[in-house]
Amino acid sequence: MITFQTISSETYKKDHDKFKICYDFYDAPFGRCIIALTDTDKAILHFAFVVKDDTDAVKDLENEWPMSKIVKDSIQIISNIMKNIFTVSNEKEEEPLLILLKGTDFQIQVWKALMSIPKGKMTTYEQVAQIINKPKALRAVANAIGRNRIAYLIPCHRVMGKNGSSKYNCGLKYKESILSYESNTC
Repeated sequence: MITFQTISSETYKKDHDKFKICYDFYDAPFGRCIIALTDTDKAILHFAFVVKDDTDAVKDLENEWPMSKIVKDSIQIISNIMKNIFTVSNEKEEEPLLILLKGTDFQIQVWKALMSIPKGKMTTYEQVAQIINKPKALRAVANAIGRNRIAYLIPCHRVMGKNGSSKYNCGLKYKESILSYESNTC
């Protein structure tokens, strides 16, 4: 079960001193990723694939949360969370996850709509726009999906163009790997 907290960019700027962020790397079934969470309530606020190298991945995290103190996780909380996310078992009780979304109201609405796309299924930008009752906002929906900073958990990888075109910020290799993983674990 995933629950959300949200924060606007303005609130972050005002309250940035309250944010200490812990990060670590994890080798997911479909590739290496960087995950970051808040120090206090362990809310996941960043989950991205390592496209170039670890240093660039940390720089991307720092650019997303520029006024925060960012430290490497030294007590393996993140590793335990990730193992729980990727343990496939019919008997496993799903651990609740808390995700912190930073963005505009519209972006957050789009990201939450992505959560309604069933695992292993695909949809289009047009269908996402319809889910949020903004059928003419295709470009804005596509931009919001492109700004998603919680890969895999906020499933932007399940969206494609109406003509079947497929894009993914981290590259199509990751998108295809995730979709294959999901189809094998559904």
